Amino acid sequence: MIFFYILYSTFYILITWHRFSYGVFLLFLLLPTYLLRFSLGPLPVTILEIMIWVVCLVGLVKHAKHIEESLLILFRKHTLFTIGTALFLIAATISIFTAVDLRAAAGEWKAFYIEPFALFLILYFSRDRLEIHTDILLPLVLSGFATSILAIVQHFTGWMVPWDFWENGASYRVTAWYGFPNGVGLFLAPLVVLAAAIVWQRLFQKQKNNWATGQFVNWVLLVTCYLLLVTGPLAVLYAKSTGGLIGILAGVGILFLINKKTRFPAIAIGVIGIVSLLSIPSLASIREELFFKDRSGQIRLSMWQDTVQLLKERPLLGAGLASYDERIIPYHTTVNGEGIEIFSLPHNLFLSIYVNLGLLGIVGFLMMNIGLFLSIINKRGYWFFVLGPLIAISIMGLVDTPYIRNDLSVFFWVLPLLLVTRQE
Repeated sequence: MIFFYILYSTFYILITWHRFSYGVFLLFLLLPTYLLRFSLGPLPVTILEIMIWVVCLVGLVKHAKHIEESLLILFRKHTLFTIGTALFLIAATISIFTAVDLRAAAGEWKAFYIEPFALFLILYFSRDRLEIHTDILLPLVLSGFATSILAIVQHFTGWMVPWDFWENGASYRVTAWYGFPNGVGLFLAPLVVLAAAIVWQRLFQKQKNNWATGQFVNWVLLVTCYLLLVTGPLAVLYAKSTGGLIGILAGVGILFLINKKTRFPAIAIGVIGIVSLLSIPSLASIREELFFKDRSGQIRLSMWQDTVQLLKERPLLGAGLASYDERIIPYHTTVNGEGIEIFSLPHNLFLSIYVNLGLLGIVGFLMMNIGLFLSIINKRGYWFFVLGPLIAISIMGLVDTPYIRNDLSVFFWVLPLLLVTRQE
């Protein structure tokens, strides 16, 4: 396998050097390749990381233009986001040195914070070399479609699904490439919403000028989006990822709410759905899950309470990077008398950022997100493609951690890239 990884890396370097946009396309198409790991001497790396490094180096050497001017524009037009980003990255760096294991912390710092940000920055500097629809949106949607197809195949065959999530307890939850069911929802939910936004803009928005070039590619993008709108929710359903399904509903729902023609029907459907959920007896199991009354919900509530106790003792620094599972031990409690394993994160995006990066990190992260929403309100860049996925991530973040994973952190930084890039 090492030979294959080296061969692919060499091929990728050549492709990216000669056609930068092809390298960017492959990077976003192959986001799940963070699962392909090997070592360069003492340094553990993934195929996805190799691609990020290559794109960053080639982009910096060959295509990055007007760097100082671009940074000034970024600060002037997206001030709150820029300041929040600086605080976020400073906190991540400090948290290496407050961690239990310096090596593990440095690995997380590199993979979840520095590399995704560096990719964002280089693509921003090289934006004149890229076509958003062709080089970023299309490979993302294709990656989501491939993942959803694998998950659907698994639903009918059980192929590649770990025993713990298939025959064990007859749970029959698909896992796609990830080895755990929630991985499917975390990856697919924002991509399904992105696909919905692309279709929505094509059908209903007046700004269609950015579809004028590359008609065949845009046709492929549109068809893939339609397919993902079918296969994506099915895959999330087969993974039994409630957070992912709610994220999709919230993200797509916001698209209906911001359109005057669909606002009233969306509100009516939402009200009917809520009333039905609260009153129909046959929906009691769903009601219990949504209100954290089932076993999974009770475990989450217990984790959050334990994490809050930890943060009361360490309010400024948190636990440090890659240290939660060790530092939570003194605060770990049983759930209704049942001993539960200690997880690596507390299954809440905001608690996870706080516990990993400390007070400075969560303040920076909140500033970043508020800055993104302000840019959306001001309709900067491709704001319409960002709103739904950002809502989906925020909603899923209430019950899971849709950032602290290599592919998820890269996708998160695509959202500000779309906002700071002008529409063609």
